[in-house]
Amino acid sequence: MVALTVTLKKIERELNVPREQLLREGIRGYLEFELRSLSAEILRIHAKYGVKSFNELWVKLEKGEVSESECFDDLTRLEYLELRVEKIRKILQEYLNT
Repeated sequence: MVALTVTLKKIERELNVPREQLLREGIRGYLEFELRSLSAEILRIHAKYGVKSFNELWVKLEKGEVSESECFDDLTRLEYLELRVEKIRKILQEYLNT
């Protein structure tokens, strides 16, 4: 935490950027970076099975087009990723509206 404070003070002083602006843009940047990272992983799983969502993969599983052993890890990961994206989007939207 001390290093962060020193860095904030240094940026604030040397670049003449208010601390509040640094924090606000830093939080927004983090949330946007997380969304991009999660979206990339989701797209990788979608491409692997030729689907566009968790539900489509689930339907493929139910139809027997993929086996449970083949997709179980990706299915559970995809569910987690999609829920996390929803949470981050909600937080980001609330954050941008303040």
